[in-house]
Amino acid sequence: MTSKAWARSVKAGALIIALTAPLSARQAGAVDIGAVLQRAGERVTEYLARAQSIMCLEKVAMQPLNVGFSAEGPARVVESELRLSWHPTPENPIPTEAKTLRQVLKVNGSPPRKKDWNNCTTPEQNDVEEQPLSILLPQQRENHTFTFDRRETLDGREAVVVAYREIRKPAVDASLGDEDENCVSFGIDGGMLGRIWIDVETHDVLRLDRSLIGLVDIPLPRKAIRGGTAYWTVERLDSSIKFKRVAFQDPEESIVLPASASKLQVIRGGGSARLRTSTQYLSYRRFITGARVIPPQ
Repeated sequence: MTSKAWARSVKAGALIIALTAPLSARQAGAVDIGAVLQRAGERVTEYLARAQSIMCLEKVAMQPLNVGFSAEGPARVVESELRLSWHPTPENPIPTEAKTLRQVLKVNGSPPRKKDWNNCTTPEQNDVEEQPLSILLPQQRENHTFTFDRRETLDGREAVVVAYREIRKPAVDASLGDEDENCVSFGIDGGMLGRIWIDVETHDVLRLDRSLIGLVDIPLPRKAIRGGTAYWTVERLDSSIKFKRVAFQDPEESIVLPASASKLQVIRGGGSARLRTSTQYLSYRRFITGARVIPPQ
């Protein structure tokens, strides 16, 4: 498999609305997780509806690593425009998930090329992806277990750390990206665990971490099999997202949104065995539109 064989996996990036669940200061260990999750789901639903008008610039740097986890060759930088997709309906007032829509703008500073030999990267192969904090929506919470982990100071803020674990075992979907036998794209549904840092005073999410519970085998499409190797093994898929408060004007409003994210991916048998991805979310913009009826002349 050539170095072109990247994996899209489950990316913890994009325009993700932060948890802002009310959480009063309590003695260590005396946190009512059930009540926190209930209020968190209500707040996430409210913020998702508001964030449909928010867009940002996503700047992703994908750095191949050697066996010592040092940089190996130049990083590939992809810039994209992101916006949230969240569509409640009368029949489904609280959808089970929110998604991010991505439009790639530049690759290494130039417009993307359809025939780019190395375009098998996560941003370029995924124009839509699920929001990680969708797990806090009512229909998804039942697929996880949540426990109080500890209290911790993060970036000078006191936080309650909530640990979570997916109940479902990992299910894998693999295909050829752009029908190219050298570009294998895969997704993992289930089999994740992680932690959420919640600011005790402001009730904002400060950080969200995710990792695979264990090793996951990726069966390769028939055309991608080389030398008798019919599958890859994902050894690590660790991600971490940090959040910040973004202020908007006319009208004045502040929303907690992603500031940066990092991911480490280690695949046994893949063309790019070790990959570190660093993401920045920049230039947040909010669009508020209005309409009025103009009577005929």
